[in-house]
Amino acid sequence: MDTTAPHVVRGAFGERGRRTRAAWERFVAGDDDVQGVPCLILLSWYRSRDRYLVDPLRTSPPPSIGAGGTSLLQDSVFTQLGGIAASLADHTDGSLTTVTDGSGRILGSWGADEIRRRAAQSNLAPLFTWSEAAAGTNGMGTALGRTRPVSVRGPEHWCSCLHEWTCNGVSVKDPVTDQPVAVLNISFWRQDPSRAISSGLERAVAPLRSLLLERAVRDGADLVKAFLEAERKATADDAVVAVDAGGNVVAANHRARTLEDRLPAIPALEPGERWRAASPRLREIAAEAGLRATKEPSWIGTGRLDLLSIETTFEFRPVTSDNGFIGVLLVSTDSPQGEPVHVPAEVMEGARNRIVGICENRLIILTPNEIRYAEADRHAVWLVTDRGRVRAASRGIDNVERELAPFGFLRVHRGYLVNVQRIREVDQGFCKGTLTVSTQHHGREVIPVARRHVPRLRTVLSI
Repeated sequence: MDTTAPHVVRGAFGERGRRTRAAWERFVAGDDDVQGVPCLILLSWYRSRDRYLVDPLRTSPPPSIGAGGTSLLQDSVFTQLGGIAASLADHTDGSLTTVTDGSGRILGSWGADEIRRRAAQSNLAPLFTWSEAAAGTNGMGTALGRTRPVSVRGPEHWCSCLHEWTCNGVSVKDPVTDQPVAVLNISFWRQDPSRAISSGLERAVAPLRSLLLERAVRDGADLVKAFLEAERKATADDAVVAVDAGGNVVAANHRARTLEDRLPAIPALEPGERWRAASPRLREIAAEAGLRATKEPSWIGTGRLDLLSIETTFEFRPVTSDNGFIGVLLVSTDSPQGEPVHVPAEVMEGARNRIVGICENRLIILTPNEIRYAEADRHAVWLVTDRGRVRAASRGIDNVERELAPFGFLRVHRGYLVNVQRIREVDQGFCKGTLTVSTQHHGREVIPVARRHVPRLRTVLSI
C-alpha cells in the first residue's frame, strides 16, 4: 500500500486565509452574503449555524459518551486504518493523523510529540467527538457525510479553535447501508498542504472500500441463498422478497413482482444495483429485524406493508451470516406467526420529519430546514435547498404544500411555497399590493407573493 506523503507547503494561510476569516466573521454574525468560500464549506456553515446551532466560539467538542457495539468487520476496518494512519504520520513531516468511528469519535491519533501536544490543546485527540452536528465544519465531521475527501483550511472551520489548522478527511462507508464506518484524517498546524493530500487519502482507503464491497457482495449471495430456500417452500400465491440490512431489495419472486413491477427480476448482488423504495418502511423493518435478531436469533416479526400495489401481510425473517445480520426475508402470509413489528414513536417521528427529493435518479433525504422554498413547474415541483435544486418526489404544488405546511412553509403564490424561518428580505412587488421575499440577504433571489397572500404573510412575519 502506497502511503507516501504528498508535498506540504509550509507557512500561514496568507491573504486567502484572511479573506476566509472575514467571511466567517460575517456569516457567524448572520450575514449570508459571503463571497469566495467554497460551496462545500458554505453549505457546511449553513448546517453548523442554522441546523446544528453549534457555537462557533466553542473551544471543545463534546467528549465521547461510550462506544456502541461494533461488528468484527468494523473492528477490522478500525485496526487497518490505524496502521495506515501510523504510516502516514511517519512519512509526513509535521502531520497529525487520526481515525474516527462512524459517529466522529476519535479512536486514535498519531504524530510527533509536539504536534500531538498542539492537537490536544484543540481537542484533536481521542475521547472527543468531531461530528459536524457536534462541532460544525471540520475535516473529520464533514467527511462523514461524503464519499470523496474533504479539505477544510484554517478559517473555513466553523469552530474558531481550529482556525490555525488544515484538516483533510476521507470516509469509509458501508456500501449496503451507506452509513459511515470510519474516517481517516490528516491535519497540519499552520501549514497549507497541497491538493495531492486528498488523492493520497483516496489511495490509502481504497483497499478497505474494496474489502467492504467484496463482503457486501458475499453477504448478498448468502441472502439470495436464503431467499431461494424460502421460495422453494412457498406456495405459488406467496410473495417472497429479500431485503438487505439497508432496506434495499436484493431479490423478489414472481408473485412479488406482480404486486410491484419495479422489484428486480434478477437477484442483485452488487449493492448499487439493488432496488431502493422511496418510503422508509423497508429501512425501518430491516433496522428492527437487525436489532431483534442480535438479541433473539429465532425471532420472527410480522406486519402489513403498503409498499406494494395492495397492502399485504408479511412475516419478517432475519437472515444472518458469519458477519452477523445481513438482511431479512419478507414472506406474505394469511396466518402470521411472528411478533408484530411496531416502529418506535421517535423513529416514526424522525421519518415524518424528512422530505424525499430526487436528483439524477437518486433519492435525496432532506430535513425541512434545508429547504428554502418550493417552486412549481407544471406538475413537477422543485425544492430549492442548501444542497441545490432537487425535484420533489411528490407531484403537484398542492401535494407538496400538504407535506411542508406542518414545518412552517407558507403558500405565497400559486406556484411558490416558502420556508418562513428562512425569509431574510421582504420588498415591494412589481404590482401594487404585492410583495417579494428572499431567503438570501444579497437580494438577487425574488420569490413573488400574490396579493391575496400578502395579509397572511404580514401577520406571520409581524410586519
